[in-house]
Amino acid sequence: MLLAKGTLKYFPLKGESNDAGWLILECDRDLSLYYCWFVQKHLGLRLQHPKFGSHISVVRGEVVKNICRWNAYQSQTIDFYYSNEIKTNIRYWWLTVCSPCLMSVRQELGLDVRPEYDFHVTIGVWI
Repeated sequence: MLLAKGTLKYFPLKGESNDAGWLILECDRDLSLYYCWFVQKHLGLRLQHPKFGSHISVVRGEVVKNICRWNAYQSQTIDFYYSNEIKTNIRYWWLTVCSPCLMSVRQELGLDVRPEYDFHVTIGVWI
């Protein structure tokens, strides 16, 4: 696995009263650009870049039990490891991610350490 860094960004859901929000780890834009190029070069498929750029979804609109920890790590740089083996379900294309730090952040928020969808960087969507 390869080492990379990202920056935590919190996005509360406007108008939500149930303590739900989004937390992403914003990654270097070149990460998804390179792998999109690779897919196009070797498979001839053009992928649309992710809506929020290169990122790892840490909290995906889940109800946070320990709301006092929300925003605790805003803009903090976090290390993560990713596989260079591209995964796909034909529509979405991604790289598998491992990050004990992100698991700890989820745990502090009162969530399961592993999200519903394992940590990954979406590199693109085939449209």
